[in-house]
Amino acid sequence: MFKDLRVDKVISGGQTMNPSTEDFISAIEELNCDHVLIFPNNSNIVMAAQQAGDVLEDRDVHVLPAKTIPQGLSACVMFNPEADLEDNLSDMNEAIAHVKSGEVTYAIKDTTYEGLPIKAGQYMAILGKAIVEANENEMDTAKALLSKMLADDSELVTLIYGEDATKEQADELAAFITDHSDAEVEVYSGRQPVYSFIIGVE
Repeated sequence: MFKDLRVDKVISGGQTMNPSTEDFISAIEELNCDHVLIFPNNSNIVMAAQQAGDVLEDRDVHVLPAKTIPQGLSACVMFNPEADLEDNLSDMNEAIAHVKSGEVTYAIKDTTYEGLPIKAGQYMAILGKAIVEANENEMDTAKALLSKMLADDSELVTLIYGEDATKEQADELAAFITDHSDAEVEVYSGRQPVYSFIIGVE
């Protein structure tokens, strides 16, 4: 998806394999360009990306504040190769600020989050950084998350289903979105582990 949006280099990572500063430096050095724009897409690796920019003083590196996959995708959509750098940075930062990000995953142990009891094996809905729902039923959890994300002014929902979810489940959620909002829905197979659904609303 990112390659389709003109991204030249994607560094593979994940929740347990966060790219290092050296990974960023190696990737940047492979690029032949005047300006480098980095979309961390995960709050855990923003600092490593920024450190790479500090080390490579001869390169013009900009780390955008995209902390989720949907934020990064939305920013990439706004990139205009005909526009100058400052206009692009302004448009992409604005796009990032208008994206709500949510995820459905599962609990690996019993815990409590701000008074919400969560049992191992339950599905959890995460909105931003907060756990907003825990449920035995994956689809109920996803729909509860969408209900909290959708608003009257929502225009676009990006739904990325993972390796443990099915196209049929994604289509059911797309129908739920259409029934509860006027937003356009785009469904993608991300094949990502851990997260059944990654959702962006803008």
